[in-house]
Amino acid sequence: MRWLEARLAGGQDLVGPEVLHDWVEQARSKFDGATVTDFVPVLVEREVRRRLRATRGEVDLVAWARETAQRLLATGLPRRWAHTQGVARQAVAVAPALPPRDRPVLVASAWLHDIGYAAELAETGMHQLDGAAFLLRQGIPRRICALVAHHAGASAVAELIGLSGRLAGYADERTAVRDALWYCDMTTSPDGEPVSFAKRMAELRARRGPDDPVVRALAANEKERAAAVRRTEKLLAAAAA
Repeated sequence: MRWLEARLAGGQDLVGPEVLHDWVEQARSKFDGATVTDFVPVLVEREVRRRLRATRGEVDLVAWARETAQRLLATGLPRRWAHTQGVARQAVAVAPALPPRDRPVLVASAWLHDIGYAAELAETGMHQLDGAAFLLRQGIPRRICALVAHHAGASAVAELIGLSGRLAGYADERTAVRDALWYCDMTTSPDGEPVSFAKRMAELRARRGPDDPVVRALAANEKERAAAVRRTEKLLAAAAA
């Protein structure tokens, strides 16, 4: 199958030769017991090209997420854009600990998590919901919309400001991807620098003040935020072992 790998490699730059080799072998193994093998190379090529098309879609989604966040935040909200870039860097570092199908979901969600702060998207005043609603209108996968909607303990904030009904329209998946997004956000400062969870929470309280709904919601969601951070730290430790 080396000739097939060379042929496939010549028409794409999305994955490296080792990954391509693995994909070819995985596709070929489906036909190990076949009595007629004349069409196996054609079927293997078809399967690998299907995976390459799916990968192209994932790459395009992440690129769109980055460009959209930059368009909405970089000029009007430069500090928020700096934070977003830092969260995305964290996501790229964390992503290899997740299954391959979940990696672009995390990175795209990281780029998009705070776009709801952009003035042109403001509708409810709750950035998680406003960002998710915009993404839904753009046809972005509902899973990413929901991750954006629920990040940073959004349910407790929504309860305080009377938007729980709106938030209920998005499923809170409570998975390692959701934890990782929260981790990336909760360990990145407003200026985009890595920071401990404790320092991030202290900075949030100092910056927003005790009457802000986000700070008031910490009474309900700070432990949940901390648990997501701990679970992601364990995931990263296991992946590094």
